[in-house]
This record gives sequence, C-alpha cells and structure tokens, in this order.
Amino acid sequence: MIRKANINDLKAVYNLLQEGVKSGKVLNRSLKELSTVIKSFYVFEENRKIVGCCSLEVYSKKIAEVRSLVVYSKYRNKGIGSLLIKKCLDEAKSKGIYQVLSVTDKSDLFKRFGFKTEINKKQAMFLNLG
Repeated sequence: MIRKANINDLKAVYNLLQEGVKSGKVLNRSLKELSTVIKSFYVFEENRKIVGCCSLEVYSKKIAEVRSLVVYSKYRNKGIGSLLIKKCLDEAKSKGIYQVLSVTDKSDLFKRFGFKTEINKKQAMFLNLG
C-alpha cells in the first residue's frame, strides 16, 4: 500500500534511506533535514512495515525532483519503485509542475515513465509535463 509519509514514519524512512546511502545510490540526509521534508515522501508498506520510499520535492511551479527512491533489497523487482515514482509524477501533474528532474543511475527505470537523459548521458533525467 502506498501512502503519504508523516512524522511518525521518520525513523523508518531514515533507516530505509541508510540502505541506499550504504550502497552509494542515495545522498545521506540527517534526521533533522528529513524531518523538514518528510511530508514530501511517499512510503510503500507491506505487512505494516515500510519497505520502500520516494520523495517529490517541489522547488517551484516549473520544476520538482523525484529523489530518495529506495526499496529494501528483499522487496525489489516487484514493481514497488515504479509505483512510488508514478505516485510522485501524479502529484507533480496535479500541482501543475512543468518539469520533473531525477538524478539517478537507474535511467532505464525512469525512461519507462518518459524521462529523457539531458545531462551527463546517464545521471540527470527530465520529464516535461507541460
């Protein structure tokens, strides 16, 4: 089940992000920083445990970023990441955001949603919504 994160999810999201940090795939975020942006996160729960998360950080009416996408390794390849990305994109569309950015090494995953590589040939990807 996907839902918006709340302050009660802070520790679980932090712990999940640490898995991404350890693998070098996600930037480290302190609990303090995370507490200020927790409402930008979606979480995926299975059996009342948060097993995946993703954030849509809105910078302006023009641009937002899909970031901090992490799914515990045991739960990967089940479509959870795709569901989280879709939820973020749906939110961006509902807010009238023109362009969504993602800095990722999972370009094939993001290309499925229409993202195109524009910088560095593999890391920064954009999706025009407007």
